[in-house]
Amino acid sequence: MTELELITDLRPEAPLPGPGELIQARGRLTAAIAAERADRPVPELSLSGTARSRRVPAGEPRARPFWSARRLALTAAAAAAAVALAAAAILVRPGHSEPSASRPGPATVNVAAALFLRQAAAAIRRLPAHPPRPDQFVYTEAEGAGASFQYRTWLSADGSRPGLERNTGQRSFVIPPCTAAQAERTHCAEQAGYLPALPADPDRLFAYLEKIGVAQPADRSTSDPAWAANDFGKAVDFLMQTTYLRPAQQAALFELMARTPGFTIVPGVRDAVGRPGVGIRWTFLGSKAMIIVSARTYAYLGDRTWPSPGFHGPGANLYDGAALVKMAFVDKAGQLP
Repeated sequence: MTELELITDLRPEAPLPGPGELIQARGRLTAAIAAERADRPVPELSLSGTARSRRVPAGEPRARPFWSARRLALTAAAAAAAVALAAAAILVRPGHSEPSASRPGPATVNVAAALFLRQAAAAIRRLPAHPPRPDQFVYTEAEGAGASFQYRTWLSADGSRPGLERNTGQRSFVIPPCTAAQAERTHCAEQAGYLPALPADPDRLFAYLEKIGVAQPADRSTSDPAWAANDFGKAVDFLMQTTYLRPAQQAALFELMARTPGFTIVPGVRDAVGRPGVGIRWTFLGSKAMIIVSARTYAYLGDRTWPSPGFHGPGANLYDGAALVKMAFVDKAGQLP
């Protein structure tokens, strides 16, 4: 399979650029694939054609308390944390991960993943932005496989007012208010449905996520890439599932993922409600997780998780992902769009 056939397999419905557009990019891609097959460090590929040596500092995001156990799954492992703490580390929430004792060789980005993520970033960046007003609420609705659960959430757009969540049984939970500025100053768990100050520049984005407590860089000399991908993947998934992101902000998140080792692409997957898409997958402690996006528009669809084969604790099969089925803006908590 050639590199062009690989890209076509990942996104068959998208037309490929013409030969004139691919002359330089094809040479860079071929060199990168050859380096990866020879087990040499793979230089990062940029859309401008220059190699980048910067590695995104990811690792241990600060704990971000959630009002719902479904956020970023693995809920089953979280419930059984006392029995199997290691299994709970993947996709419970962005926070409290630890570097592994042993670190593998030099980490490199996956070429196919980097290409797909940068293609997604370029496409999304061209979309128009329609953010909410500061006095509105961001409404999100998520469902599990087979309608096993449904969550409706209302977040104050600027985080200054209490939010609300209702689960399958119509139980309601108040979400304490916390703006991004308060999270930076007092370390409360920010609860804004829209983050206008979130940079659209991938070089500044991670530092901002660190300031508001969504992410925290790990020691680059000791961090296992699997931990970095797990922690950053959780942060990206959480933002996409709960927060309105301007197209430029979402594109910046994809650019950061493209620079981070540990992510691979899985075509032909389906989200929890059966919609087809492409999975951005990472593996951690024997467990697997993925963010699923539309193969046509790159819009976020949801997440899926697979516990480690050796994990058989209480509730091990209760959760395998959530699909974001609606996001809208309303004027008050509890109002339906």
